[in-house]
Amino acid sequence: MTKNLMLAAMGILLIGFIGCEIKTPEIRGVVLDAETKQPVEGAWITGMIAIRSKTMAGDVTNYLSVEPPHTRTDKSGKFLIPSKLFEKPSFPIGLGTEVKSFGLGANTIDDRGASVDLMEFLGKHTIETAILIRPEYIRETEGEYFAHLQALYKYCLTGRFVVELPGVEGGCDGWELDFVIAKYERYLEKFTKIIQERGYSTALDYLAELYERKGNYEKAIKAHKESIALMERRGLLKFEVWQKNRDTIERKIKKLQEKLEQKQK
Repeated sequence: MTKNLMLAAMGILLIGFIGCEIKTPEIRGVVLDAETKQPVEGAWITGMIAIRSKTMAGDVTNYLSVEPPHTRTDKSGKFLIPSKLFEKPSFPIGLGTEVKSFGLGANTIDDRGASVDLMEFLGKHTIETAILIRPEYIRETEGEYFAHLQALYKYCLTGRFVVELPGVEGGCDGWELDFVIAKYERYLEKFTKIIQERGYSTALDYLAELYERKGNYEKAIKAHKESIALMERRGLLKFEVWQKNRDTIERKIKKLQEKLEQKQK
């Protein structure tokens, strides 16, 4: 009897976990300026769903993109994200699954942005939403701004903002690359004093790699040289780790100069 009950319980679990799915709704949205209420063209739209699964080894949370690659608003500020289906882990790997978060974000090249929580609409077939963007005061500090830039840099190189798989093939497209470069240039201009006082050259190195990806080898070389000069001004090159960093950058400059010579032929 006990054995039969156990088998029945296992059967119920199998029915409950095999073939379970999470489906996001089709999202019809518009991005508006919070002050003027005018539509915003060229806002970069990102969407994420966080799914937590209980497993034999402990809880695992996956962060997955819900929007198609390179989603941005049209002249009317509108965008469309199709419905998307996510498979839940099958028994016995998955012992229970729940959605922890579901929402969208919009960001513009001039640092306006906002996000919306869509958890309450999960399970619906179609939804309409408006994202009211404003200057992103949350990123007023240098550290917050740079963390945001690091995520954009990672996306351009790997196609991933976080750990979702698979990433966008090829990383960012031409429009997004220009978008990210403009953000880095604005960061370096806005926080010039802090960056020079600290002697922290990572942003310049990242910008150089983005310039290289765009094929602008002159600007890439200039950014790398500024990075070395910044380390020199702060006296960092007396430390071995920074000497190695300089040597690595100088090798990159040499390769860029070779690419530039080939391009100019």
